Amino acid sequence: MPKLPAALGPRHLTLFRAALGQGRTAIDAYLAWRAAEPLDAADEVVYRTMPLLVATADMAGIIDADTRKMRGVVKHVWLSNATRVRDVVAASAALKAAGIAALLIKGGALFARDESYMAKRMTGDYDLLVRRAEAPRAIEVLRQADFRSHGMRVELFQESDFDRDIHAVAMSRAGFARAIDLHWRALFWLDDEGFTEELFATAETGTLLTHEVLIPGVAEHLAIAAMRPEPADQNEMVSRALEIVHVLQSKAGDRVDWDRFRAIVTRYNGSLFAAQLLDVVAREMPALVPDRLVEQLWDYGPPGKSIEMSIRAVPRARRTQWQHFGAAFFSALRARFKAPFRGWDWLRLPGAAIAAFDAGIVQFPLFRDAILKRIWQQIARAAYPSRGSGIWFGQGFSIPEDEGRWTDRPFAVLEMPVDDRTRDPVAVELVVVPFLPPGTDNFRFVAYAGIGSVQQMAAGRTDPMPFRIALQARVIGARQRKIVVALRMLDCQRPTDIGHSIDPRLLGLFVKSVSVNGETVFTPAGAGP
Repeated sequence: MPKLPAALGPRHLTLFRAALGQGRTAIDAYLAWRAAEPLDAADEVVYRTMPLLVATADMAGIIDADTRKMRGVVKHVWLSNATRVRDVVAASAALKAAGIAALLIKGGALFARDESYMAKRMTGDYDLLVRRAEAPRAIEVLRQADFRSHGMRVELFQESDFDRDIHAVAMSRAGFARAIDLHWRALFWLDDEGFTEELFATAETGTLLTHEVLIPGVAEHLAIAAMRPEPADQNEMVSRALEIVHVLQSKAGDRVDWDRFRAIVTRYNGSLFAAQLLDVVAREMPALVPDRLVEQLWDYGPPGKSIEMSIRAVPRARRTQWQHFGAAFFSALRARFKAPFRGWDWLRLPGAAIAAFDAGIVQFPLFRDAILKRIWQQIARAAYPSRGSGIWFGQGFSIPEDEGRWTDRPFAVLEMPVDDRTRDPVAVELVVVPFLPPGTDNFRFVAYAGIGSVQQMAAGRTDPMPFRIALQARVIGARQRKIVVALRMLDCQRPTDIGHSIDPRLLGLFVKSVSVNGETVFTPAGAGP
């Protein structure tokens, strides 16, 4: 086996072994888990694996003061899984009636392959995948079918929101907090409509409590699970490793096309993630994974993969600025090569490294004003997004809210189309509210719109609120003319880090409205699809 960085920490490896280990290994892991933490301290991953943990205890004849409570959790797991099916079936029926194809993925697809797994693991929600082009209409169809979103005001979404880092919305109509997740990307980090089309082209029919549903092919199912988690998300790593084992142990496990699996994860740049997750399974249950598959997937990556995966083992909120840049750089570097990385690829490495640096420059911790200009140039060169119209919150902005939207990154960019009659310079005004928690008097930021030098600004408690940012912007583009405003936040903070609230976002400026040459182009009331 290759010497991969450890994918699971001691606690999560113990849980994995206690849930799916064999014989004495499982029993020892179960006893170690029970001795290490009280049941009252159990978190999500423990509850989701409780049926498997209880099965291990039953195998060993272990009974203690918490056994009855644990059996109660097991009953709740099946009931929760079965009850949420009503929402999945209703959502699928509504989408089908509207002519929208929907694919049940992840844990729900496992249940559709083998109903017995509904009693063996809990799914936090059922995941339905639709094509990106049909996502806005799919949401509206579900809203008309009395589904409501949770945590997002989907009725305020602009078309461009579906092309950002948002990949799904949680919806339900039976009163559950999260009954289904409606996805338009199967993987949060993979924005490739070709992958979605491939999933639909190879889909199979499964049965979920007597209801027919569309599910991915076996190789595709495994690929989604294997490429999904980063090592920093230990709970997700355990959940997806268990899912892989269950798929391989189900009836479908006998017909896995491993060559196809390998082709999928390499074609879509997920071989390193798949190698780490399969390594967990292969070390504990080697008969389930083909010999040398993990080594092949790991070797396909270009130089720097060990550094990248060690960075990704650090939770995002705890990474240093250099670690954020490193993750962005190595991810962009991998994307420059088609696996496997071969000897002659070394000749391309310098040029690829320069391109990767440029792609990850938003995370580079030095020369921030120069980087702000560089980001503006990158966005200015790109074509205005073809889907949707109006202002596009291209990067660095959070989901829409009733009165506007927050920046949630150190850098944020807005794009606005203009007509052929518009001439330089364009007067742009942003009406904003800075994040000023108690004890903070000023919020500093920098803005650049393509004319002159970057503008240093500060908004404080003594300034009129909301604060108005006035800029002179350059018009760029020939066929699709637009203006671009790039912002850099100097004093953004996470409310959760300072005890202000449980909000984990990196808040900076709350944009309430935008106008161009005195004409309003964005307000919350006009932000809906």
